[in-house]
Amino acid sequence: DTFRFWDATESSLGSDFRCSELRISTSGKFLTKLWNVARFVSMFPVVKKAKLTETDNWILAELSNLVEECRKGYEDFNFFIPANKIREFTWNIFAGHYLEMVKKRAYGEGFSKEEQESACFTLHTCLETILELLAPIVPFMTDFIARQLYHKYSIHAEEFPESKRENKLVKFTSKIIEFNSSVWNKKKEGGLSLKDPINIEIPKGLKQFEKDLSAMHNLS
Repeated sequence: DTFRFWDATESSLGSDFRCSELRISTSGKFLTKLWNVARFVSMFPVVKKAKLTETDNWILAELSNLVEECRKGYEDFNFFIPANKIREFTWNIFAGHYLEMVKKRAYGEGFSKEEQESACFTLHTCLETILELLAPIVPFMTDFIARQLYHKYSIHAEEFPESKRENKLVKFTSKIIEFNSSVWNKKKEGGLSLKDPINIEIPKGLKQFEKDLSAMHNLS
């Protein structure tokens, strides 16, 4: 799986590239990251239906974009596109920001049961879709996780995921990343841990995500 993923991410269709054991090993770090994400998501129940919060609608809009980008890449037999798009989404958006934003909500800390179920639904929807999108490139690991969490006979018998949501909310992605990064930097500069409270006002353009962002950063 590691070799296959490295092969897909290394170069676009039709290009030559050198084999590198170091870069193959580096590619394996993403699969380790995905494994750890799956372990975290597995702690929460699979919810089939939920009334979604704006934070969940945002990440699902990003997921819909990912599905469309991967579909185009696979249709052109260019595995470089889905491999890199999946890695970017999983590592830098889903794990890097969304998971941190909904962690307390998923645990039910300071949130309603309805809000908690929304988080659980979205976490599993994203993970299951990531596994299905990545399955042609990383067949063994994705199939194992899908069998364990979603009781699938085989992930390779599933249909390709559908893009079902409007993508208007993706305009907030850069703003969310920018705000989260600024808070982390200010805490680091102040010698604070990421869990320590800090007095920062959420920008007006991110007010719909205020509850999750406040819980994430312990804002006062």
